[in-house]
Amino acid sequence: MEKLIITAAVTGGEFVSRLLTPYVPCTVDEIVEEVCRCRKAGASVVHLHAKEPEMGRPHPDPNSVFPEYIRRIRESEASDIIINITTGGGRPLPPALAELMGVQQKYTPEEYERKLDQWMEERMKFGQEMSSLNMGSINIWEDLGLEPLRDMIFSNPLSRIERWARYMYENNVKPELEIYDTGMINTAKTLVREGKLKEPLHLQFVMFGGMSCMSPTPETLLYCVRNIPENWTWSVCAPGRHEMEMGALAIILGGHVRVGMEDNLYLERGVLAKSNAELVAKIARIAKELGREIATPDEARRILGLKPR
Repeated sequence: MEKLIITAAVTGGEFVSRLLTPYVPCTVDEIVEEVCRCRKAGASVVHLHAKEPEMGRPHPDPNSVFPEYIRRIRESEASDIIINITTGGGRPLPPALAELMGVQQKYTPEEYERKLDQWMEERMKFGQEMSSLNMGSINIWEDLGLEPLRDMIFSNPLSRIERWARYMYENNVKPELEIYDTGMINTAKTLVREGKLKEPLHLQFVMFGGMSCMSPTPETLLYCVRNIPENWTWSVCAPGRHEMEMGALAIILGGHVRVGMEDNLYLERGVLAKSNAELVAKIARIAKELGREIATPDEARRILGLKPR
């Protein structure tokens, strides 16, 4: 069995800010320090969103800060870690939801859509080795009881997936395919047959349940694993208390794991994680007890088919 790749999703997604936890990193210094802690705890990949530095809300201009994140990480003690930059984060929120969250948006949703391809083509030139590539459109990750969420569509039509995959391959960035529902596995297979995606693929099963995503259950994960080719690698991320449960199952099945404040804020019931590194260390301990060795960044590059540094 291959060694375990641990990804640390350290910055949180759209809804994770200091309104929810004082420990989410927001400034460049905090993010770099957090990456270094996670590297020491066992992470070989770090997944990043762009955060405004005061409260950790979504940054209004993500491409203005990603190059600084990457440069500073490459100059840090975690210089060898694999950097994975989001293509999903930073989408505009419905105006009513943005107002409710106190998010200042630089562009209207219509303006953002017109500029999105240009920004993503630019983003693939920042020097990261991987980027997320969402394999379809969804409605709501999780029902937070916010009525404006019901107006939100996270749009990823096939034509966009194909273009963004091309941007990645042109810049030696490996796509991490985000699979929110089982039908997206078929999308990946189809795009391989059409020559739009290059094998071996790396999939991440996003098992967030709610109203649009796969449920975090053993039955669902087993179905997913049985329906992909053996030469594809895969990872699991799951929310809250399911993070460690589904992570342990992924370890047993030979997959890989993502942990971090993007998916889960708690180290245990009622106890906020004070650092993403605590979550990395916890899944690393579970792996050790299950007899699975942890991959270094260079070992992870070999497993994922990335070029050596």
